[in-house]
Amino acid sequence: MEFREDQPRWQQVAQVIRERIAEGTYRPGSRVPSENDLMQEFGIARMTAHKTMRALREEGSIYTVRGMGSFVSIPEST
Repeated sequence: MEFREDQPRWQQVAQVIRERIAEGTYRPGSRVPSENDLMQEFGIARMTAHKTMRALREEGSIYTVRGMGSFVSIPEST
């Protein structure tokens, strides 16, 4: 992936993950890549991967289970 200079890398990686969730690559309840996986796939630093995951958790796109990994949040039914 080529990064743009007008936006922080963690935001760009988070957007890729959001797009993968929206298109169904990562389905509700399925595991998303770990910070280490993001580092390898995107060639980013650990802190960048950590910021990416934290942002996705804070917005509710993913949740993390300690010792198990991070997963796509399951939408609440209305």
